[in-house]
Amino acid sequence: MMPILNIPRFRPTASFREALAFCRTLLPGVRDPVGDFTAGLSNGALVGNPVVLAPSARIALYWLLKTLGLGPGDQVITQAFNFPAVPAAICATGAEPRFLDLRPGTFEADWTTLEGAIGDRTKAVIATHLYGNPVDLATMKEVCDSRGIILIEDCAQAIGATAGKRRVGTVGEGAFFSLGPTKNLTLLGGGAVSTVDQNRFHRLEEMAGRHALLGVVSSFKLGAKAAAMAVATHPLVFTTTLMPVLRWFERRGADLVHTVMKETPGLLTGIETARLPSRQMAAVGVAQLTRLEATNRARVRNGWYLRSRLAGIPDLVVPPMRTGSVFMSFPVLHPKREALARELRRRGVDTDFGFMADCSKIEAYGSTGGPCPNAERTAREILHLPVHPFLRKRQMDRIATAVRDVLRVI
Repeated sequence: MMPILNIPRFRPTASFREALAFCRTLLPGVRDPVGDFTAGLSNGALVGNPVVLAPSARIALYWLLKTLGLGPGDQVITQAFNFPAVPAAICATGAEPRFLDLRPGTFEADWTTLEGAIGDRTKAVIATHLYGNPVDLATMKEVCDSRGIILIEDCAQAIGATAGKRRVGTVGEGAFFSLGPTKNLTLLGGGAVSTVDQNRFHRLEEMAGRHALLGVVSSFKLGAKAAAMAVATHPLVFTTTLMPVLRWFERRGADLVHTVMKETPGLLTGIETARLPSRQMAAVGVAQLTRLEATNRARVRNGWYLRSRLAGIPDLVVPPMRTGSVFMSFPVLHPKREALARELRRRGVDTDFGFMADCSKIEAYGSTGGPCPNAERTAREILHLPVHPFLRKRQMDRIATAVRDVLRVI
């Protein structure tokens, strides 16, 4: 009997179509795709709000905060359980982050405490649509408007998600996006920023204009990295080569992927020398836009199905997900996550602890707001299950069955 292929924790969506678009830009006379990509993202996911490409999502946030006039003495509220680049960008402006704890059993800040956290120095609030799950933007917008506070949307993992009847990224004063190789819309790297204000948009364009484009050689390196990830996460290759390596490192107490890809939290550096996405990268994005709705639908289908299969398991927290989520990931909480992850790998299901952290405990950000016990617990117990758009129903059933089987014995 042929062995069952393993299920990788993620798979990039870039394909031969994107590779062809990449190479086509090297031909003479080909139209510059940068404008096509920004217009496509603007008119599609952002209902016309203009878009500027940035070297990364963190620099996109930094630019946005600067155009909003934030600086020393100001305070920005954001959730404690977060990617460290968010408070790093805040600190780079001279402003100070104030962290809100999570609502228990979720991965979202307890926004009912927002009004009490707003002080005389509070100038902005960042709403993070973590893992593609939209926050309650209507309520947040109402609070921010009533207090004269700027609302910014962190859409790094949520392109195409909706909050109520609104697309995320269109409710706040501005939004920023990540376009890395594992995102649901990728340029192989880089980020983007959007705003509802035309004057601010022109300022963002001026800031971007001070940066050179990434060169062809560097673009090829990003393409090669994405291609290697796509090959390595093909089920056959993953089963025969990468999974045995991952399990070898696991027996020695290390997660190879996590070790290679994890960033050390710290301050934001290299802002002035960072380079914008190249024409080749923008061409990849144009090709990706044609498939964004379809891949998002596949993520949504898989996410809701997996959630239905895992509901009601003792000690396993399956977070409430809103209608409109694009399921960039499927996070769960369990007090024995290391044992759960280890046993799932033995059954051919790869998992990940993720790269978010309880940022309130990172001294470099000099935060205020007090302890955040729910964020601390989440950082300690979170585990991500596969939910990428290449999975089929039988594979989702296999993931759910494996989780149930493991939790009966650990």
